[in-house]
Amino acid sequence: MTREVVQVIVGRVMNEDPVMVASDTSIGELRRVLLNSGNTVILVIEEDQVVGVIGDRDLLKPDDEYLTAKDIMNRKVVEVSADCNISEACSLLVDADSSGLPVVSDEGLLIGVVSARDIVSGMVGDEAVARISVEAASIYLAMTRSREYERYWLDKIRSYGYRGAITQVGASADRLAAKLRESMIAAAAALGVISEDPRDKIAVSNAVRDAYIQLAMSNPGLGGGFKMAVVRGEGRVSVAIFGRFGHALVDGPEQLAVGYSII
Repeated sequence: MTREVVQVIVGRVMNEDPVMVASDTSIGELRRVLLNSGNTVILVIEEDQVVGVIGDRDLLKPDDEYLTAKDIMNRKVVEVSADCNISEACSLLVDADSSGLPVVSDEGLLIGVVSARDIVSGMVGDEAVARISVEAASIYLAMTRSREYERYWLDKIRSYGYRGAITQVGASADRLAAKLRESMIAAAAALGVISEDPRDKIAVSNAVRDAYIQLAMSNPGLGGGFKMAVVRGEGRVSVAIFGRFGHALVDGPEQLAVGYSII
């Protein structure tokens, strides 16, 4: 089953009441603030400007009473508008390797923050995100850019009793669909997400097909490069595909799609 989400904008999913702290806030206080707020992102403010972003993963560091917000924050601050498409926001978030993007008005005023959780919520729904459904988990995995973040989400997925795998694929238009399917099945089998049972492989193949169809409909005749993630749990398997269609002369924007199948 496919899910069409490309029309959702940041303004529909952003948090309009972002958590903000000063750059000298201690790591202990940051953990307390994040826990009490129920959010996943903190904005670091200096002289009324956002100078850094801190996510829950940034707080998974050895205890050190001397660490402050400025020591652990991501200094690559990328702002977006409320009418930005969540697919574009997803691409910006991953490129910045950040946990969140400040949302600003036309006048440049801070009006909210959008996190990876918010983006996934816009794609699969609040309920699926709250319990980290297999669909949400596959999207989080596909959106990772660094090895550290991959390990973080693979460990988190395992804690929910799911199994997951990641792979990367690049191919020309005539080989892309087959390459996506073959590579995802191989990665899933190699990491124990599925067995050698043909029915398991068919389920992954169906999920890949459904996600690929969403992307290919608006990008006919183009190859590209993609990161793919598969997650199995709750009697189904989900595949998320994140990447860019294009060729040697023109590259399109990064796009994200998810499909799933009963297994």
